[in-house]
Amino acid sequence: MIVIADSGSTKCNWQLVDDSGSVRRVQSRGINAVLQRPDEVEALLRETFAEPVQADALHFYGAGCGERYPEQSARLREALARYFPAARIAVESDLMGAARALLGGRAGIACILGTGSNSCYYDGVRIVRNTPPLGWVLGDEGSGTYIGRQLVGNLLKGLCDESLRRLFFEEERLDYDEIIRRVYREGMANRFLASFTRFVARHIDRPELDELVCEAFRAFVRRNLAHYPADAEVSALGGVACHFERQLRHVLATEGMRAGRIVETPDEGLLNYHIWNRSE
Repeated sequence: MIVIADSGSTKCNWQLVDDSGSVRRVQSRGINAVLQRPDEVEALLRETFAEPVQADALHFYGAGCGERYPEQSARLREALARYFPAARIAVESDLMGAARALLGGRAGIACILGTGSNSCYYDGVRIVRNTPPLGWVLGDEGSGTYIGRQLVGNLLKGLCDESLRRLFFEEERLDYDEIIRRVYREGMANRFLASFTRFVARHIDRPELDELVCEAFRAFVRRNLAHYPADAEVSALGGVACHFERQLRHVLATEGMRAGRIVETPDEGLLNYHIWNRSE
């Protein structure tokens, strides 16, 4: 059996593949190697699986993992080994997961466009170049947080059509003071801002919202993808990439880049990658 786990801070998707190729899917709370202690990870595993899992290999992908976080990855690997005692365990970054899911063994540019954003140039085996995403304060162009921040800023500064402003406050049931409080005085401001992508998606037929999304993607391309080979195909995963696929493909084309696969999750791509690379 091989186990493939793709984790964010909120949830972790597990795929357990037996020798016949049958797949069992399980979802648990998220595992973050930077934020959680090994004993917290073990408690989460006990919640998720009734008993230790007899697997030959475990491939774990998550934020705060991989080469940039060697100590955190080592601690997570140790915690996972207690619940997968016979498995060869590999702990990799969510960006490596995206690259393998989107590109398999091909070279190209892999992007994550969700609450945050990230990108890399992948040579078919390794990530050879990565523009630092810098988080939602300094970067994360093209992400849900970036789109939400631009929308709210435009609304509060009176840069949007008045009918759109009224529609936003009616649907979201917010006012100026509540938005300022949620952004500056509470935690998880990035998720709060990213939640407004649902409003944008509902009303994407309005030209100013269509252009807002396109401008977010142009910023992502120009500030991140410009550092990679210009002839490389660009593939992307994440809710923002998937829900605004039309705008993303349009921007890539107008910026002179070739669009490849655009999917919401890495699950199917990682499953195919590891079935074809069982010896890894």
